[in-house]
Amino acid sequence: MMRKAKIILTLSLVGIFFLPLCTFTVFAAPKVIKIGITQIVEHPALNAVRDGFIDAMADQGYVEGENVVYDKLNAQGDMATANTIARKFVSEKVDMILSIATPTSMAAVNATSTIPIVFSAVTDPLSAGLVKDLKHSGNNVTGISDLTPVKRQIQLIKELFPEAKTVGTLYNASEVNSVTTNDLAKKACQELGMKLLEATVSSSADVYLAAQSLAGRVDAIYVSTDNTVVSALDAVVQVTNKYKIPLVLADPTTIGKGALVALGFNYYEHGRQAADIAIKVLKGTKPGDIPVEFAKNLELRINMDTVVRIASSAPEEILNGCMSFYEKLKEEGAQLTIETVVSK
Repeated sequence: MMRKAKIILTLSLVGIFFLPLCTFTVFAAPKVIKIGITQIVEHPALNAVRDGFIDAMADQGYVEGENVVYDKLNAQGDMATANTIARKFVSEKVDMILSIATPTSMAAVNATSTIPIVFSAVTDPLSAGLVKDLKHSGNNVTGISDLTPVKRQIQLIKELFPEAKTVGTLYNASEVNSVTTNDLAKKACQELGMKLLEATVSSSADVYLAAQSLAGRVDAIYVSTDNTVVSALDAVVQVTNKYKIPLVLADPTTIGKGALVALGFNYYEHGRQAADIAIKVLKGTKPGDIPVEFAKNLELRINMDTVVRIASSAPEEILNGCMSFYEKLKEEGAQLTIETVVSK
């Protein structure tokens, strides 16, 4: 009887020590990835990048609230805030930073040399100092550029308005991406026999007066991917509607605000493309070994409400001009879609 009791006691003690180990092995919680998303300002294009990124991540099994959490912060156009956000992500040791737009990407790169950074909506990552080489950055950074086809956008203006002599533009000279696109626009205008009239702004509060300063002096207004101006695009539309000035955008996402036409990239798809890069990093590829990519597939959008407002006597001329331009780009091999929209 005593021998049996000892055996039972021994087995019970083994069970006591063994059970917690089994429980830990079976029920160990999977690692939850934390991604900090830093965005320079609130506007449709940058919001679309963020949404496209999150949706594409979910499609690949990284579901928000399950195995990934996002800390989504917006600098509201303030560079000091962008730097603070970047430092916050570093102190919290996030697993990755998604930076949307050039200023926030620069802030992130300045804040850490170890945490993987995937940038998006950056026009010129070389000039911005994000990477030293587009094919092999050699650091903790990679991403996707939205370098917009500036020359084609200026050609579109000339196609629609052959008699145009002066094109106005608004941009923030402190945005590296805007300086790059402005230089390209100036060169394109010169090649096409036109002049580029520039109006600079330092904040969204300056946009209305800057647009007003172009009225009566230009045949069309061109707005590239400048974050400051796009965030206050309603102010530009207010002026162009009042004076019936054709407004041409580099961002199809925002044409519903009242521009005439837009030629550029789909920023939701841009975000999805950035997610593909992020997933490579999460699966073990070093950011420095992933080449910087560029946005794909152009979109040409025409706002029918604005067509009628700007060219009420002959709207078909603008539509025919858009179709002609579309056909030319397709013949050149451009991946391009065309659609009409109405103001929202």
